[in-house]
Amino acid sequence: MRAGSFTERVVAELAPHLPPLPHCRAALLEGMRLTGDPANGDGVVETPRAVAARCAVAVLHADGRDGHATRLRGARRVRYRVDLPPGGPQPGPGTCCRKSRLRGAFLALGSVNRPDRPPHLEIPVRDQAAADRLIDDLDALEVPAAVRMRRARPVVTVRSAAAVGAALSSIGAQGGRLAFEEGRVMRDVRGGVNRTLNAETANLRRTVDAAVRQLDAVERLSADGARWDALPPAVCAAGLLRRAHPDAPLGRLAEQAGISRPAMAGRLHRLVDAAQR
Repeated sequence: MRAGSFTERVVAELAPHLPPLPHCRAALLEGMRLTGDPANGDGVVETPRAVAARCAVAVLHADGRDGHATRLRGARRVRYRVDLPPGGPQPGPGTCCRKSRLRGAFLALGSVNRPDRPPHLEIPVRDQAAADRLIDDLDALEVPAAVRMRRARPVVTVRSAAAVGAALSSIGAQGGRLAFEEGRVMRDVRGGVNRTLNAETANLRRTVDAAVRQLDAVERLSADGARWDALPPAVCAAGLLRRAHPDAPLGRLAEQAGISRPAMAGRLHRLVDAAQR
């Protein structure tokens, strides 16, 4: 999946659908304004996304207001500017307007990691007041979020899997939410398999290392008759059983000796200690 394409999919899902109520459309425009350059003031929507600029113009036309997008060439990238005429509907205090405001902010400049990456959604905003406004909206929707600074500009971030999923649902990206959850499940399953394999590999490595030490102890002690004869008979028997079955796991050795696994482990441990002395 190409980097950034999941964000583009979410933006493409959101852009064609305008809020049905005038105050919610006003909140969407307000959210777009919160991501712009502070020098532009409140009467301008500026975004690097043509689809977001077209959405802003469509909102103006839906309210019977004039508006058009202007393409601006910058030193690093193209931007689109929509000048908002004075007057018009005002955002309301309800949950629907909170969701529309977050939706507008994401449309204008937000981004979200693709589903197979660690969960991360962010919206750069123009100043601390704008960040506080979006944080308040997210908090009202029970979506944990935080603000961090990037190049002296606040960025509202959502970083847990559950919170990113809830944020996508809140702004109306249901298709994006489903894709995100599918990716999260696959990521969790893959992580669980990797953890299991790593644990099994580590256990196997420890088992092999222990067997090598035990075989070495048997060879060293059996080469010295006096030291070998000084060992308890049960320890000698355990050593001979290990030499006869170098690849056998500890449980199988214990079964062949007719003793418990801890007892066999103790005898082999005493064997290794004797060789080291």
